[in-house]
Amino acid sequence: MNAHEPSEGLVGRSLLRREDEHLLRGRGRFLDDLPEPRHTLHLAFVMSPHAHARIVGIDASAALSLPGVVAVLTGDDFAPLIKPVTTLINHPSYRPTGRDPLARDKVRFVGEQVAVVLAETPYIAQDAIEQIVVDYDVLPGVSDAREATLDGAPQIHDNAPDNILMADEFKTADFDAVFAAADVVVEDEFKIGRIAGLSLEPRGCLAMCDHIPGAVTLYTSTQVPHLVRSALSVHLGISESLIRVVAPDLGGGFGIKSQIYPEEFIATALALKFRRPIKWVQDRREDLLTSVHARDHRYEAAIAATKDGVITALRVKMYSNAGAYSSFPFGCAMEVIGPRRYVPGPYKIQNSFFRTFGVCTNTAPTGAFRGVGAPGTYLVLEGLIDRLARRLNLDPLDVRLRNTIRPEEIPYTHAHGGQIDSGSYVPALDRARAMIDYDRFRAAQPADRLVNGRLRGIGICQFSEGSGFSTAAWRARGLVAVPGIASALIRIDQDGQILAHVSHTSSGQGHGTVFAQLVAERLGANYDDVTIVQSDTASVPYGSGTFASRGTITGGGAIIRAARELQEKLKRFAGFVLNVDASSIVLEGSRARRSDAPDVSVSFAEIGKVAYSFDPMGFPQGEQPGLEATAYYEPPMATIGNAIHIAIVSVGPEDGSTRIEKYVVVHDNGTTINPLLVDGQVQGATAQGIGGALMEEIVYDGEGQLLSGNLLDYLVPTALDIPDFDLAHMESPSPSTEGGFKGMGEGGVIGGLAAITNAVADALAGTGANVNCVPLRPSRIVEMMDTAK
Repeated sequence: MNAHEPSEGLVGRSLLRREDEHLLRGRGRFLDDLPEPRHTLHLAFVMSPHAHARIVGIDASAALSLPGVVAVLTGDDFAPLIKPVTTLINHPSYRPTGRDPLARDKVRFVGEQVAVVLAETPYIAQDAIEQIVVDYDVLPGVSDAREATLDGAPQIHDNAPDNILMADEFKTADFDAVFAAADVVVEDEFKIGRIAGLSLEPRGCLAMCDHIPGAVTLYTSTQVPHLVRSALSVHLGISESLIRVVAPDLGGGFGIKSQIYPEEFIATALALKFRRPIKWVQDRREDLLTSVHARDHRYEAAIAATKDGVITALRVKMYSNAGAYSSFPFGCAMEVIGPRRYVPGPYKIQNSFFRTFGVCTNTAPTGAFRGVGAPGTYLVLEGLIDRLARRLNLDPLDVRLRNTIRPEEIPYTHAHGGQIDSGSYVPALDRARAMIDYDRFRAAQPADRLVNGRLRGIGICQFSEGSGFSTAAWRARGLVAVPGIASALIRIDQDGQILAHVSHTSSGQGHGTVFAQLVAERLGANYDDVTIVQSDTASVPYGSGTFASRGTITGGGAIIRAARELQEKLKRFAGFVLNVDASSIVLEGSRARRSDAPDVSVSFAEIGKVAYSFDPMGFPQGEQPGLEATAYYEPPMATIGNAIHIAIVSVGPEDGSTRIEKYVVVHDNGTTINPLLVDGQVQGATAQGIGGALMEEIVYDGEGQLLSGNLLDYLVPTALDIPDFDLAHMESPSPSTEGGFKGMGEGGVIGGLAAITNAVADALAGTGANVNCVPLRPSRIVEMMDTAK
């Protein structure tokens, strides 16, 4: 885009990501690219090989004798340095699980750290951990959430004798009567496998003392710099004003890097203790062992309906595997309370009963990952709708249509109080139906699904996507340490260039592009005059960070408010320079023009010289110098987008292989700033949904030993596994948010998982196989068909 091109119409334009050239030319600065300061010490951790064991003793003498080893520390050494990290959840059933940065008396999952080595090089540190001998008293372990709640299961924490960390129940007043009066009830059990976030760049951090006495700077691969700063202050007993947290370029995050980990506390504490820079970079094995996992849910669910396919009630019982500890700061509340807030989603189901349990097991902690509990919840709901359609001999899409919220019913309030304030549910469904030529496919589909030697099926997932949650929304889930705010500071310097400091961290979303588009349009500036600054707590006002598809909603909202204030000041200064009233000033193309005489104008640079006293003409009366504005934005309770995914697949009847033949997405995220980048978000998220549906799974044995600790055993989709997507956008701007924005970063995972699963189930309908668990690896599909026989 030409620097002098007018700013009008920037929102809604598919500009190429300005970050791409920087990254593709190798100019990115990821954690391990940062220059190492002199005298840097490197960390390496001794990790438990056992899922459940008492620590009897640790002998570090051999490691300490190695040249270059500076120190070996254990959990007891950190007791005076770091408080146990405890996730606070305000819920009557919650049992907190404090976690020491290094295990002290007991380990509770394979990979839990028990000792740390500081050495002059990372290679010496790795050699040293091999020399440390830990004596364990091995205890029985348990890895399955439902089994962990049974009598006689190993007890993991003293305050949770049944291993249940949290339980929640929600039931509408008329549920029992409505459910009992139904013409038909369809029920089944479902299981969604455990998965890893597997960002391209594993985690890492670099901590160092600052030139200010007592101050420390932490560079860390995080999505939430301000939350990390707050956590360090609380747990290390340091004022936040003395802590600077910087997130360099992130090689992916997906929510995994919105958690706060022991290594960040340990590196910071050791930098202060030893007065030397401390560096740690994770390898892939450590990532699969210790970065939070996700999903691992078991469901017992049922829907009740009339004989015409109108759903009258929904019942769900869910066990969520929380792992060995409630992860920080979100804990198990995300999965336990989330399901009853995700659904009924696009459907008019006014009676529901949810019972959900967050269960402790001898596995790595689970936490926020793209989609959180929504992919599993919609896998269940959409799977039950397909089963209902088969039971009643109705078309699955038509059953959805007769239960979907119609345009004239919006705004619509669900029984749990959640409100749909806008959306394109029926229009999106109709459009997707046409795009994939659904009716023709169904008309040609044989009963046994066999076409040219393969079983062909079609699957649907219609959903609503909650995003951009407010502080009140996090409090409703019991989370007391997670705010929902965002901030923006926009400054025009005396040369007319614009810096926008936004409290978000980009991990590939394109913030530097879309935020610049928004700033430029709202200020009437040239796009190329705008630079976006993020991820440094020393320069960016406080904000919660980037997670829960909140970037455009909250960051965009803060930008709009700050730009609105700055625009008024610009007009006042321009009116002063041009000797007219501010109300007659129009801002466009980084110039201020008189509305009655467009040829009479002044550039932002010329205004900047006046505002910063580089021009002798002085200030408008009563004005302060400078051109900047800061704004905070608290979004509404939740912002709801919607989408529908429809997939056509074929399955090999002998080998269980699955091929995706066609894939359609219709998505509505309200006002769209950059359609090209929205396409990228939807495509990337859907690829992850496909991975969860067909191949990705973290596998533990029954006692908690990890069996998929490398990328030979943990499979992820490649470009060969992902189809070309046929995407369409619809726009129903939210009346509740600044700019009308809605989130869209997680919808692809939700839709991809359920659409592919339902397509495979439809392909296998003629075999009698019950498709109720994912991932659907070929061996599992063959097993399902064999069981049906």
